[in-house]
Amino acid sequence: MKWLVCGILMVFIIFPSNLSWAQNIKPNDTLTVEVLTPFSYKANDGSTVVIGEVQNKNNFPVTGVKLGVSFYDGSGKIIEYKTGTTLLKVIPAGGKVPFSISSKQDPSITDISINLTGFNSSPARQQVLVITPGTLKISDQLVLSGTITNGGIILTSGTTIYLISYDSFGRVVGISSPITQPEDIAVGKTSTFTISSIPNSNTKSYKLIAESDNYQSTLTDITNVETSLSSLTELVTINDVSVTDMMGNKYSTIPVGNQTKITSKIWIKYAPEQSEQPFVCYVQIKQIGTEKLTPNKDDVAIVEFIGTVQGVFHGMEKQEISVNWVPDKPGAFFVEVYVWDPNAVALAEPSRHINVMLVK
Repeated sequence: MKWLVCGILMVFIIFPSNLSWAQNIKPNDTLTVEVLTPFSYKANDGSTVVIGEVQNKNNFPVTGVKLGVSFYDGSGKIIEYKTGTTLLKVIPAGGKVPFSISSKQDPSITDISINLTGFNSSPARQQVLVITPGTLKISDQLVLSGTITNGGIILTSGTTIYLISYDSFGRVVGISSPITQPEDIAVGKTSTFTISSIPNSNTKSYKLIAESDNYQSTLTDITNVETSLSSLTELVTINDVSVTDMMGNKYSTIPVGNQTKITSKIWIKYAPEQSEQPFVCYVQIKQIGTEKLTPNKDDVAIVEFIGTVQGVFHGMEKQEISVNWVPDKPGAFFVEVYVWDPNAVALAEPSRHINVMLVK
């Protein structure tokens, strides 16, 4: 067994402070390969990074996926056009693979658009690389060690491993990888790896994926996570999430098409008296049971609505936020509330009480 000491390679994403980034995917319902909700952020070196996933909706593998990203300034002028591809060469039938594309260093870039420009069919790569993650430890650093085993019938080389981070909405917010990847792995042999990076406080789930010159792994969930980031997420508390009509009367059942008011009390507990803390509050509504309807194995419930409220705490104080929602179909729904700062750092743990709403 070979020990690999690995360094940091982290691509992470934040939501812009004023939510003004324009991010556009050219819609096409006939596409059998789709770009899934990309995001962009300004990196420390002044470049703009676009990150996301590509899903193969075909019943056969594809390769040579080509993505084109246009970077614009505030007036709509194209500053740069950059092409790229997915981090793994082959996307299995029905599979998802991340991508990351960066612009040149130009602070005038404010908007992006992305489109898929091509792909080819590909022979299948056997998913016989077996990843066994250890415990993911999160404090000021994110550290994960694990093993990867060659379950194929020939020696494999050129292996790349990626740790993918997802936020509460199922969107990619980070891609990490060992600087030193495994070398040749003989048949039936195991190699160890370690990934270390700066954690993204928006991350709610993690997965691993790997590819070599001739094999792949499946997308592997990380279930053992130890965290000591409470100092980042106990700044604000979220309480008293309620669902009422516009006059403040509580619903027993919400009629389809009626305007609904969702309110919550948020309280900043630790702040100097004269300080100001901007925040963005997200109210997310999901339909119960839709995780069984999704065509993938992720069991992610369908998000019906996301409302946002921006504000500022002035010292230690309580505030009440509210958003309006008009349900357009019957069913059972639940609401979750998140509070982040404008740089997408979590100020609170997500609301823990699940509010179930019946719409008829």
